[in-house]
Amino acid sequence: MNDVARQAGVSLATVSAVLNQSSYVSPKLTARVNQAAKLLDYRINALARSLKQGSTQTVGMLIPTFGAPDPFFGEVVQGVEITLRSKDYSLLLGQTHNRVAEQSRHIAAFQARLIDGLFLFQASGQDSELTKFLAEKKPVVFVGRVPSEIKADVVATDIEAGTYLGVSHLLNKGHRRVGLVTQLDSLSVRDFRLKGWHAAHADRGLSPAAGLHADGELTVDGGYAATMELLKGRQLPQAIFADDLVLMIGIVRALHARGLTGKVEVLSSDDAEWLDVFHIPISTIVQPSHEVGVQAAGLFLERLRDPSRPYTTILLKPQLKIREGNHT
Repeated sequence: MNDVARQAGVSLATVSAVLNQSSYVSPKLTARVNQAAKLLDYRINALARSLKQGSTQTVGMLIPTFGAPDPFFGEVVQGVEITLRSKDYSLLLGQTHNRVAEQSRHIAAFQARLIDGLFLFQASGQDSELTKFLAEKKPVVFVGRVPSEIKADVVATDIEAGTYLGVSHLLNKGHRRVGLVTQLDSLSVRDFRLKGWHAAHADRGLSPAAGLHADGELTVDGGYAATMELLKGRQLPQAIFADDLVLMIGIVRALHARGLTGKVEVLSSDDAEWLDVFHIPISTIVQPSHEVGVQAAGLFLERLRDPSRPYTTILLKPQLKIREGNHT
């Protein structure tokens, strides 16, 4: 900064005021300082400024996976990032693979970088790093999954309503043996899926048949293995509701391996453009994923403005998207 001051022929205080935008400086002097900074390739020491201001303008976010084919997590991240960018915040991103050890490792790394807050798709299990972070009273927004024992801001889709919507659609088509494949270790998501599955049956005077629910890891192989469990019964399911698109692909592969393609209808939560050209029609429960991210970032910014405000839970409504007929 001293070099910039000498080059511009101004005081160090003027350089500081211009570069940090901390007080008014005339347009003429501002231009001189900016020109000198550009000439000398000067960059503000972000770490030093962060230590002085008590804010790094960075926020951490943890999601289960970056991977295709399900765009859900990426679209949530996009909603968060676009909203934060307008307020000059940057996003640090990590994936947990639904493992609490990975979650804890990332939170510790984020803490070392002095993040201002955290967006979290929570993994199952006790996490001492999360406990310590919460104790610091920095903003934390739980995304996608509703914590059971933690008071915090939450933004998710209404999983129970979405499952009820999808299962009701299958039952209304005449299917009476509707299976459910859920993601293992997805906390509240699994519980809400089961509630919606049971409620859709109950409202029609039915009960899900025994052996028609299975859990799978959040992988294609996990969906395949879970479906093979469903197909072990004496009576096969007539339709299967999939927790997400990753599990759905495993379900379709299992049905193909058993020669049941087109004979057992599949409906999945989440949606993607590639389903429009998929070899069999898959109806979906469309989650407003981008809006989940926007709302989560909004709650984070509100918490910064008013740390004492009551905690908020927002559950956004999903919609049914029907695909029927054969693709050519």
